[in-house]
Amino acid sequence: MLISLITALTPSIPQPPVTDAMPKLPETIFNIFIFIPLGIALALAVRKIVKGQGPVLLYCIIGGALAATMEPVVDVLGLVYLKEVNALGTFTILDRTMPLYICFVYPWYVGGLGYLASRLFRRGVTTRDLFLLWAIDCVVDIFLETPGILAGTYLYYGHQPFNFWGFPLWWGFVNPVMPMVAGALIYKLGPRLDTPLKRLAVIPIIPMADGIANGAAAWPMWGTLNQHDVSYAVTYLAGFACLGLSLFCVWIISLAVARPAHELPDESLAAKLKALVVGTEAPTPSYAGTAVAGTSTIDASRS
Repeated sequence: MLISLITALTPSIPQPPVTDAMPKLPETIFNIFIFIPLGIALALAVRKIVKGQGPVLLYCIIGGALAATMEPVVDVLGLVYLKEVNALGTFTILDRTMPLYICFVYPWYVGGLGYLASRLFRRGVTTRDLFLLWAIDCVVDIFLETPGILAGTYLYYGHQPFNFWGFPLWWGFVNPVMPMVAGALIYKLGPRLDTPLKRLAVIPIIPMADGIANGAAAWPMWGTLNQHDVSYAVTYLAGFACLGLSLFCVWIISLAVARPAHELPDESLAAKLKALVVGTEAPTPSYAGTAVAGTSTIDASRS
């Protein structure tokens, strides 16, 4: 009876094209493309350790690698299929075997950008900065995913809304929330992670942030996409709901990390990001000498 019930229900759920083969040359090119930012992040992490600045960035990268185990979960729920036939497979969860590039992207997108967000929050951000950061991460996600989609290494199926060239933009709404949650958690927990052993807690923070962000913002799409012959009217409504929830998440994060503009130096978000990349100190704010409650010390001296 159970088998009959499963057989009856299975056709009602959109199924991935499991017979599609991975194109080898595009896969190789996409692997290299995805590895480049990871290689840069690893080099920076090693440099920080050598210079005595601590292993937090490396811990974020390791945590990002562990967060890759969430990919099969969101793939099944969000109707994504990473081609498996002839692919360089790695691990299998929920009967989905992940290609190699998944192991390259999560460490730097969730872990590396999470680390960057934590440093940015420590430097000082306004609520407006956070919404701009979300928009920038959204563009990064589009730039990251589009080459692999157009090259045929993976695809989205079902009645995906905002799917103009193969990448449903609702994923771009949700994905930036992952590194922002990670950065906020690292920033707020920083004062308590004051020993080398305690700093290891950064590693599980990254996959936790992945799960929190997806569960908080993507659930309307998961519920609507996995229906029999659902209409685009319904999935577009769910897509707008995901946009609203993603922006709501950014606002919630702002309650934990943002500061009033008058308490911060007159510095644009672009200038802050550039300064973090090149390693310059923050300008002295007008309220110099005033302690800011809850600021992170996790990498004030050893990042």
